[in-house]
Amino acid sequence: MKKGMSRWLYVVGMLVLMMLVAQPALGAERNAWGIKATPADQSVDLLPNIRVELTFPEKVRLLNNKELTNQSWMSIIQLTDSKKKKVPYTVSWNKNLRTVTIDPVGNLEAGQTFKVTLPAKKLKNEQGQSNPEFSSTFSIKKPVDTIAPRATILPGHGAKQVKLQEKVTLQFAEEVTLVSGEILASKTAGPLVRITDEVGTSIAHTITWNKSKRMLTVKPKGKWQPHQTYLIELVPGLLRDTAGNNNPLQRSVFTTGAK
Repeated sequence: MKKGMSRWLYVVGMLVLMMLVAQPALGAERNAWGIKATPADQSVDLLPNIRVELTFPEKVRLLNNKELTNQSWMSIIQLTDSKKKKVPYTVSWNKNLRTVTIDPVGNLEAGQTFKVTLPAKKLKNEQGQSNPEFSSTFSIKKPVDTIAPRATILPGHGAKQVKLQEKVTLQFAEEVTLVSGEILASKTAGPLVRITDEVGTSIAHTITWNKSKRMLTVKPKGKWQPHQTYLIELVPGLLRDTAGNNNPLQRSVFTTGAK
């Protein structure tokens, strides 16, 4: 009997010990608030007019037992950008759905990351437990570049009294490459520009490419003829920017002077 009693006491003791060990974990599980963020944490490529919702699994109120209002939420919720700068917003609290909606003022900046934070110990649930800190981050979709690369052509369209030794330059505001896949260089830039005179005769010329300045420089073989009108054309579809946009046709007409 004593031996059996000892075994029974041992089993009971182990069960009690296991319950004591498990108690903190059970308590932590009961304290978990289960706040749901919409869009979900770490969401990416969102529209700049996004609104964020935080939904609670049960009724919540302020620590002082007062009911939550739009005004009280404004003093609790934090909306910040990647530099921790506060972003202005308005808020709407739906008590029945237990959902607070955070609506940023204006569109959020494209390509940037933002964070919504509910600081700890601002609310309590029906069990009287205060909330843990909760945060959710999301990123706004980067802007899509659909603008074709264009060059600034000098002399400008309609220029008059252009000097006979004047160079023609075509400078791009962004990086461009050849659509063909070849490396853009002075040796491969020849087909990019056409020059004709006022009767449509092609003018022989040379072209050089300055990569650092993103600039084509065009010179006639010899010099421009006095009192002549010339047409400079940037051939379309041969150049492409980093977003994959091809260059359009561009033209510039100028007239030379006497010398």
